[in-house]
Amino acid sequence: MSEQPESMKQSEGTSFYTVSGSGKLYGLENQLVHMLAEANQTNQLFELALITGGKGAYFPLHCHEHLFETIFVLEGKLEVMLDGKKYMVTAFDYVHIPPKTIHGYRMHSHKTRFISYTLGGQMTNVYQQIGKLLLHNEWSMAHHAFDAASFQQAEKESDIILMHGIRELSNTTKPPVLFHSELPCEVKPYVLEAGEGKQYIIDGQLHELIATAETTGGGFSHFVVEATKGQYFPPHYHKVHTEALYCVEGKMNLHLNGEDISLMPGDFAYIPPDTIHSYELVSHSNKFLLLLLPGKIEQLYEQFEESQSPSICPYLIQKGNSAIDRESSSQYDLFFVEKE
Repeated sequence: MSEQPESMKQSEGTSFYTVSGSGKLYGLENQLVHMLAEANQTNQLFELALITGGKGAYFPLHCHEHLFETIFVLEGKLEVMLDGKKYMVTAFDYVHIPPKTIHGYRMHSHKTRFISYTLGGQMTNVYQQIGKLLLHNEWSMAHHAFDAASFQQAEKESDIILMHGIRELSNTTKPPVLFHSELPCEVKPYVLEAGEGKQYIIDGQLHELIATAETTGGGFSHFVVEATKGQYFPPHYHKVHTEALYCVEGKMNLHLNGEDISLMPGDFAYIPPDTIHSYELVSHSNKFLLLLLPGKIEQLYEQFEESQSPSICPYLIQKGNSAIDRESSSQYDLFFVEKE
């Protein structure tokens, strides 16, 4: 058995980064949960979990009183029950789950993976109560089934409410393929098919907004950023905003607080306010997920026109596209500094 990788750097209240698969590891019924970021590391702002499971793995219908949850699919097929509707989501689709929304999932591929941000609470507590803390990445997951008593304890001590006990989602019918095709203008549950967010081409990079201040009540903004080799973002910092980067594809050279870091697929970086950072993309094709809290910074995009070619391939982006005005960027909490 392989030892659980150690986090590359973690200090409470400061920037940190973790390699793929590091962090605390929990076993659920036919699933593994890696905690890449816990609330005590992010100033109680959010937690990030990487969840991997086999065909038939599920999480029963439940809701959270205060937790705001997001799901970004990395691999496989995931049946999601969301607010009374079924969706089949696949790679790079996005699921938006405000508090009090009834939801659950069932995996339909032999290997399904997704990342889940939770804001406004601690899902780590839930995993501790319903799962098993592991020391290795390999184990017989089928030997640890969901237990009703554990869920009851979790309901008493954590922000989770089961709707129908630990009953799994129906496996007798295939869910219809349903998608919302655009971002709503209010806080509500929704699913976005990959490429269906608001898209902007800025400084040679494709920025896709998948959650905004309108859909999160001002709590956070979510972006998918894609670009080709050599694209970069110069040294800068935020006075108010906290930034979180998750590498989905490719390789990013991140300069973080005076340290050079290579982010590979599955790696994560936490960047609190007043932390100087910049990045350069190394692979020919790169995709990363960007979370910013609070959710006001997307006002920066209002000065640009939306892309007229949705889901445009980053290879087709031409030079001479829109660029961020450094003179006015400070009003959006974006402060550029001289290159070190």
